[in-house]
Amino acid sequence: MEIVLIHRPIGTIPPDMATAGLQLGRNAVKKPGEVVPGGKLIASYYARAMWLIVCIWEVPKIEALMPFVEQLMMLGWNTEIIPAEKGEVAVEKIAKALGL
Repeated sequence: MEIVLIHRPIGTIPPDMATAGLQLGRNAVKKPGEVVPGGKLIASYYARAMWLIVCIWEVPKIEALMPFVEQLMMLGWNTEIIPAEKGEVAVEKIAKALGL
């Protein structure tokens, strides 16, 4: 299952929390399966000149992400969790919904 995570800070993040968040991010890149059990970090994007990080994870189930997302929340980040599907699957679902 592929999941898109969109991370945005809740407000101004103090330096100590920013350092802890950066370390969590480093761990996610170096050892993704330890940060998210059974997870694989597929891609990530850090928006330039914006407080926005987008990541795509492959996980066995969405619940595997919850400890990671909760840690980020404690460090001052809100995370939007979006289940993703391949384009051909999404197009077929839309066509079916439209009766085509």
